[in-house]
Amino acid sequence: MGAGLIRLLTKLALIGIIFAWIFGFEFKPVKAMAGDLALQALGSDLVSQLLAQRETIEVRYSGNKKELSSHFAALLRDAVSSNDYIAYIVDSYMYTVRTWGTAADIKVRVTYRESAVQTQEVDSRVGLLLKQIVKPGMSQADTVKAIHDWIVLHTAYDVTLKRYTAYDALTSGTAVCQGYALLAYRMLQQAGIESRIVEGSVDSGSHVWNLVHIGRQWYHMDVTWDDPVPDRKGNVSHAYFLRNDAEMRRDHTWSKPYPAASGLPEPTI
Repeated sequence: MGAGLIRLLTKLALIGIIFAWIFGFEFKPVKAMAGDLALQALGSDLVSQLLAQRETIEVRYSGNKKELSSHFAALLRDAVSSNDYIAYIVDSYMYTVRTWGTAADIKVRVTYRESAVQTQEVDSRVGLLLKQIVKPGMSQADTVKAIHDWIVLHTAYDVTLKRYTAYDALTSGTAVCQGYALLAYRMLQQAGIESRIVEGSVDSGSHVWNLVHIGRQWYHMDVTWDDPVPDRKGNVSHAYFLRNDAEMRRDHTWSKPYPAASGLPEPTI
C-alpha cells in the first residue's frame, strides 16, 4: 500500500471520528437503547397484566436475548413490586422463557392470595363503605381517621395467621397485619388519598403498616397496632395514628426506602 493511500485512509478515518463526535453517531449505544426500550415495553406489559391479576401471563419478546436472559428475573420482581397492592397479594410465581429465531416466548404463572373477582368485591364494598363514613366537607385528616376507625371497629386480628388480604378482612372480619394494611390502602386509594404499605419488623417479627400523605406531609398509620388484641368491641386506639419517623422507630424498624415522615406536627383531627 502506497504512502499516499495510507495518508488518505488515515484522513478519512479522522474525519469519520470527528463527524461522529460532532453529530453523536455511535452505533453501539443505539443497539443498547433499542434493547432498553424493548425491556421497558416488556416491563410495562408485565405490570399491566399483573394489575389485571392474570394468572397466566404470556408475552412475546423481540429484542436482545442476552439482555433478556440477564435482566428478566429482576424485571419481573420490579413489575410485581411496582404496585403496593399487587406486591402483597402475589403469593408466588414461576416463569419459562423459550427462545426461537430472533424472538422469545415468555410465560409467567402467578398465584394470588386474592383473586381478581375478590378484588372487584373489595372495591365494590369499599365504594359503598366510603359513602357511609366519609361526609361532604371532610378534611383529608378526618377522612383518614374515619377509615382508620372503621377498620379497627370492624376487624379483629387473625390469631390463626391464615387471613392475609383485604377481602379476608371485609368478608370474615379478621386478618393479620397484611390484611389490615391492604384494606386501608384500598380504602385510602378510593378516597383519593395517597398511601404506601411499609414493610418492616417489630419485636414479634415481620410487620406491615401504612404511610399516608396528607397535605404536604407523610405520616405513619398502623391500624393493626391500634386494634386491641384480644379484640374489644368499640375500642379504638390512636397511639399509632399519624406518627412521624422518630415516633415509629421506638418500636418499628424498616430498611426499604420510603417517603420520609418529616416529624412536623400531625394535622388537626
